[in-house]
Amino acid sequence: MSKRWILLAAIGAISMSPIASKAATVVRPEPGLACMLLDDHDLAATVQSQLPPIRSAPSASAPAIGYPAEIVFVREPVQEKAGYVAVVKLNAQPGWIEASKLQPWHAMNGRPGKCIPSLMSNGLLGSDIQH
Repeated sequence: MSKRWILLAAIGAISMSPIASKAATVVRPEPGLACMLLDDHDLAATVQSQLPPIRSAPSASAPAIGYPAEIVFVREPVQEKAGYVAVVKLNAQPGWIEASKLQPWHAMNGRPGKCIPSLMSNGLLGSDIQH
């Protein structure tokens, strides 16, 4: 058997073996943040370009630095300036989003619950949803 076939067989065996993936777990609550949701119109967005941008400063002319997830982490107490609210992206980068694009967090299934911004085991911010 040629070396090429042995190499291809080895690559095939590796690619077919199951890969263990671990979901990120909550490490600890992240103080100074609160959960909010995008408004109902923006929650219905089907492509990223329909979402309100997160900007580098509280101004429509400031550069866009990304787009929000469904749950938006805002600074607590809320910091509002020029119609924008201070937010923190999942990678902990600070930014600003239009205040009118946000609504208070509530469980999407209608059940009572609580959203706790948390540091996750993968080093990113995430939410610990408790029902």
